[in-house]
Amino acid sequence: MRLGIVSDEKPGNAASETISTASQSLSQLVARILEQLALSAWLPSAALTLLIAFILELGSVLDGTNSVLKGNGAPKTPGTAISFAFEAMGETSIGGLLLVVLLIVVLTMLTQAFTFESIRLLEGYWGVARPLERLAQARVERWHKARKGLEKQYAKLTKQAWKKAKQRIADLPDFTADMVTTMQAQVLGTVSPVKLTDEKQIHRVDEMDWRTLAPGELLRRRTNLDQKRDDFPDPRHMMPTRLGNVLRHYEDDTGFETVESMVDEIYDTLPPSLRLSHDEQRSRLDLYCSMHLVLILVGVIGVLRFGRGHWGYSVAAAGIVLGGIRILYRAAVASARYYGSLLVTISNYADQRDASLVDHADTVSNDGIASGSTPISGTSEVSGPVSASSPSA
Repeated sequence: MRLGIVSDEKPGNAASETISTASQSLSQLVARILEQLALSAWLPSAALTLLIAFILELGSVLDGTNSVLKGNGAPKTPGTAISFAFEAMGETSIGGLLLVVLLIVVLTMLTQAFTFESIRLLEGYWGVARPLERLAQARVERWHKARKGLEKQYAKLTKQAWKKAKQRIADLPDFTADMVTTMQAQVLGTVSPVKLTDEKQIHRVDEMDWRTLAPGELLRRRTNLDQKRDDFPDPRHMMPTRLGNVLRHYEDDTGFETVESMVDEIYDTLPPSLRLSHDEQRSRLDLYCSMHLVLILVGVIGVLRFGRGHWGYSVAAAGIVLGGIRILYRAAVASARYYGSLLVTISNYADQRDASLVDHADTVSNDGIASGSTPISGTSEVSGPVSASSPSA
């Protein structure tokens, strides 16, 4: 007689466990996908989806075909039309909301894929087509002229401020005429006709801050010009756009040809606070640059949807988009300044880390030599003297 093992597990329980496992796997897959999508990509895609939906609803309201009008015809005032459009968006069904969420997810992946390209486009990397090259060259020449103009204004204000401060410095009892002449050459960037030989006088000139005796209004204007001058890179690296010049200026300060590879190489070794600051500022820069493409696309769709039949709304859409682009560009430039300063800080950290590694290697090598260890074949060491009479196998 054969005895069988009776199981208490029911077929329904096995099926439910299988469904539960599949649901967990799907949830984990979705979670992993969403983790790869940055917040700087979520916001532009959500804005693009909602703005397009608003334009379509507003267009149907203006045409008098939207269901919220209930056959009353198109509204006559913009305020009423906009309120009806929002009301129509609020009546979206559950299925419609799910479709919107799915669309946002898809657009987020597309937005994140083109984030870097949007930054490069706003920097001035427009391709090698001849018309684009001519436009870029014209823009570069314009920025060269702007830089020269700022340099002239800065030198003029410096001379004016120094002229006021020079009178007060000359009245100081411990300043001689030669000391004032030497300081003037340092301030104006010229060659001094005299040369100081007294170490005390040289030290006094070096430690004296002439700006403390200059008028505050001139110094304020001079500081503003100095900040504008910092937005320009080396003249050989001038870019067609302001954003490109700001980023290029800080890239030159890092001393690296490609800052992306520099950050990738040392990112894991950075302090947590520095990594967090880098991620925050880079996300903001990505967001502002991505929103440019979103607004351009929304503007084109708005003008095409409203058309000549509602030309006033077409003009309003174009104006709002242009104003938004201007604001976003200023925000991108401001974010680029902070992000660029962080890149310089990261490069300094990398230089200090490399220097400390070299010092550590030199210390270990010197300690090994002092202890009498002799490196063999460059890979291993044998401590103590090697005897010529050592037995061999």
